[in-house]
Amino acid sequence: MKITKGSLYIFISSVLIGILLVVNISFKEDDIIRGKFLSAKEYQEAQNNRTSLYKEIASLREQYYVSLDKIDNYRYSSESTSQVLQDMEEESLINNMLLGKIDVKGPGVTMVISDGSVDHTLGIDDPYLQNLRTVHNYDIMNIINELKLSGAEAISINDQRILPTSEIYCSWAFISVNGVKLPAPFIVKAIGDAEVIENYLNRTESYTKTLINRGINVYITKAEEILLPAIGNRLQMNYLKSAN
Repeated sequence: MKITKGSLYIFISSVLIGILLVVNISFKEDDIIRGKFLSAKEYQEAQNNRTSLYKEIASLREQYYVSLDKIDNYRYSSESTSQVLQDMEEESLINNMLLGKIDVKGPGVTMVISDGSVDHTLGIDDPYLQNLRTVHNYDIMNIINELKLSGAEAISINDQRILPTSEIYCSWAFISVNGVKLPAPFIVKAIGDAEVIENYLNRTESYTKTLINRGINVYITKAEEILLPAIGNRLQMNYLKSAN
């Protein structure tokens, strides 16, 4: 039998099409068996998760390149050894300030928070109203979050620095922070742009306004300089190790 070029091309094309059809059907069957079809809600959640992961990857990539630039600067910089040491000391100083190992100062605000009185409810008193005008640990936690959102760079409660490992725990009439029981009134200090922080706390929808509406006493004052004492070497890393 004589085979022409045209017949050969048609034969090869038919084989390729057949393979593609078989593979496509196989994929679809696997998808059905494995339950790959997603509902609209599941698809949206998957999209959101993917977007979140992309953002995390981008952030980690940015941190990686920043660290890489620092290493390259130290390795190939024409600066003197003393300048490199000075840069490292400045970075160490910033880390120690953020970790509460040394005293820090700067402009900011002071908040004095204490339980309200029965006068707020016109003399009417019951357990519900008493609980409403009492300062709880979650109230202080929300205030701390609000201060962080307003740009506060360092925060303390009754001179206890708020660190990444700090707890804010209710202990009867006290609130426990860094393992220390603190009595009311709670004096919260925050270093940052005093004007911005004060305006943020005084917003109509702020949690600070919620406390005031509940009858809790909240007083806010701005200051050109606030001193936050160090907390010592409380941060102990027994399990945390570098991933590098």
